[in-house]
This record gives sequence, C-alpha cells and structure tokens, in this order.
Amino acid sequence: MSEITIVNNNSTPGAIALSINGKQEIYSVQKPPASDSQLVLESRQDILGKLSIDSLVLNFQNAADFMFLAFNALAGTEVWSKVSGLQKSLLDISGDCMNTLDIFGLRAQEVAKTFIKIYGLLLQGKDKLAIIQLKYCGKIAGDMANESEKLAKRIAELGSQSQLVNEEAINLKTLTEKEKSHLTQKLHEFEAKQAAAEVRRKELAAQLDRLTKEYFVSVSKLQDGWFIGAVKAVANACGIRVRDPKEEALRETHATYNRESQKYNQLILDNLNELKQYAAEILRAQSGVSEAARSVETFHYAIRALSAIVSTLTDATLFWRSIETYCRQLESSSFSNAVHDYQGEFSPEELIQQYSSQEFMLLFVKTLSQWVALDSVCREYLVAAKNTYNKVSNNIMASPSIAKAKEQTPVLAKQIFDAIDKQTQALEVADEKDKRWGNYVAIFNGKS
Repeated sequence: MSEITIVNNNSTPGAIALSINGKQEIYSVQKPPASDSQLVLESRQDILGKLSIDSLVLNFQNAADFMFLAFNALAGTEVWSKVSGLQKSLLDISGDCMNTLDIFGLRAQEVAKTFIKIYGLLLQGKDKLAIIQLKYCGKIAGDMANESEKLAKRIAELGSQSQLVNEEAINLKTLTEKEKSHLTQKLHEFEAKQAAAEVRRKELAAQLDRLTKEYFVSVSKLQDGWFIGAVKAVANACGIRVRDPKEEALRETHATYNRESQKYNQLILDNLNELKQYAAEILRAQSGVSEAARSVETFHYAIRALSAIVSTLTDATLFWRSIETYCRQLESSSFSNAVHDYQGEFSPEELIQQYSSQEFMLLFVKTLSQWVALDSVCREYLVAAKNTYNKVSNNIMASPSIAKAKEQTPVLAKQIFDAIDKQTQALEVADEKDKRWGNYVAIFNGKS
C-alpha cells in the first residue's frame, strides 16, 4: 500500500493535491483520474487480486492450447470429429469472453460517471437523489454478475460435453485395459473434485449473501477483497453511521467466510498445480503426446483447464453480486432510518461542509480510481482475449498433421507451463493474504 498524504497547497475548486510515495499529483472530483495516475496504477493490482481478470484470460489460453493438442493427438480416431466440434465451441465462447470484458469496461466507465454525479448531488444537499444513483450502481453490478454467470454456464456446458467425449476416448481400441482403468480412475477423481468445488462455490455464495444482507453497513470489514468499500464509502458520505449491535456475530461470520474462501482457493490451486505438472511432463517427454494413452490424457487436462475458467467466473459473479446485494439493501427500512437519524444531527450546511472536506475528497478520488482501474484492466486484457480468440481460430483453420503437432508439442507445453506458473504464483500470494487476514480476525476475537 502506498503512502498517501494530502498536500495543502492546492486551491482549485473540486481538486485535491496528493503526495503518493513522494510524488505529487492533482486529482479532481469532477472527472475521472488518468489511467496512468498513481492511484489508478495501485488500484489495478488490487483489482487483479480480487476479480482475477488476468486469470480468466490465461485460463482461456490454457484451454485453447490443451484443446489444440488433444485435437491433433486424437486425429484419425473415432472421437476426432467430436473434438473438432468442441474446439469450434471454444472459439464461440472465446468470443463471448471478449464481449464480457468489453461490457465490464463500459459498465466501469458508467459507474465512474455516476459517482461523479453523486458527488455533485451531495454538494447540492440532495442526499436522497444521491442514494437513488447509488442504487443504480447496484443495477449495473447486477448486470455484470449476470454476464459472468451466463459465460460461466456456457463454459460449464462445454465442460460437460467434453466429459462425455472423454469417456468415449477412454474406450478407444488403441488403449490397453490397464490404460483405460488408469484414465477412468483419473476421470472419476476429477469428477469428485468438481462436485466438491461446486459445493464450496454454493457455500461461498450463501456466506457472502448472508453477510451482505445482515451486516451490509459493516461489510467492508470483510477480508481484503470484494471491492465493497468503493460503494460503502459513498453510503457513509450520505450520512450512514450505523453502530452494528451484532459486532461479535459479524466478526464470526467474517471468519467463517474467510475459512470457506481459503478452502475454495486451495481447490483452484491444486487444479492449477496438476495442470502445470502435466505440462512439465509433456515438456520432458518431448513427443509423448503421440502415445495413445497420453493423447486421451491431454484431452482430460483440456477439460480441467475449462473448469478453471468456471472457477474464475464464479469468483467474478460473487464479486459483482455482493455489490448488487449491498446496494439493494439501501432500500431497507433500517437503512432509511439510519440516514434520517444521522441527518437529524447535522444541518444541511454542516453535511455539505463534510462532503467538501479534503478527507472526503481523498476517499472519493480513491473510489473513482478503482473504477477507472477496472476499465483499464478490462481494456488491456480484452486485447489478450482477442489474441486467444485468434489463436483458436488459427488452430481450427490450420488443422496440422500429427507429425506437425508432435513437433510443436514442446513449444505448446512450455507456453502452458509458463502461463500456469504465473497463475499459481499469483494465487499463492492472494492465499497468503487471506491467511494473514484469518489470523488477524482470530486475534481480534481473542482466539489466538
């Protein structure tokens, strides 16, 4: 986290001078900050750790590479045409991924503009209108959650179709009974892990939904993630200072959610490590993909790469759904009463003075920076998603021979290994942060 201090040498209305790690920059509450500003650059890393857009794109690349290997390795077999059809489906879904990232970026721009409008309403003393605009941000978040769910559903369906083809591939005549038994066992083990992951996803969704609904006024105390602070900041500015009477229950709910999240992250990490290990085996074997058993196994790992995309999109859906749920809670009677009680303590002039303070302006430009960073990240990885789409398209058109596929196996294996290695490192760092938060919660509760 950067060291940020307010520099008291700026008199421009609506602007605030900040010193960030010794570098001075001017920010405005009337327009979004530049994409290369220090606050935005810092927010980029924060967002990538929470929304995992980089992992989403890398997982698509992994799936494309594994599917391409499987397509060539299984050429001439009874399932070849079906694998070809799956690769074409992956091309279509890669296009959907591009559209989703484009929507994320456009919606992020829309939210940033809405927040600027909210600030203007606050300065005019129109708090209720500001709340309405905040609810609109919730609708945008809901749309983004729906887009994530829709894409995840398509990937999951492709994964299910691939599972059926994989079962057929295991029964190819070129495989020995021992090889069939080994591959069947791996398939069943993976299916069990998928079922466990689905249970964990549902548990996480239920935890987050309950946390957001029951304790929405304190939800930013959740583990360092979910981006809720960006919405909560404006809610606080509108006069919400609710004292949560269930503080101990809130802490315990946070701790429980954190434990569930760590378990889920470990499932994702385990899957990535196994993908990386297999890529390393292919790299060492050089031409091992041409073997019958290895050919089927490559297809198996293509399916596992698809499952990693679903995991990433599920995480994104939780991210957006939590913001949507939080904003919807603004309609509750308890929230309305809290606003009324707080605003009764201060005159309209005093509230406007608070909104005009440098402390609040700092909080506000930080919020704007997060949404600008999200747009910037989406734009950057949209280019990478287009590259993946083009790669799958070129793979389909190229349709190389088995000999050619065998020749380029080490290159593809190295690409897969490097991409997955980058993902595992990022996830391990994020997991370590989660564990540190869990330790903090335990200490805070007097349990360690």
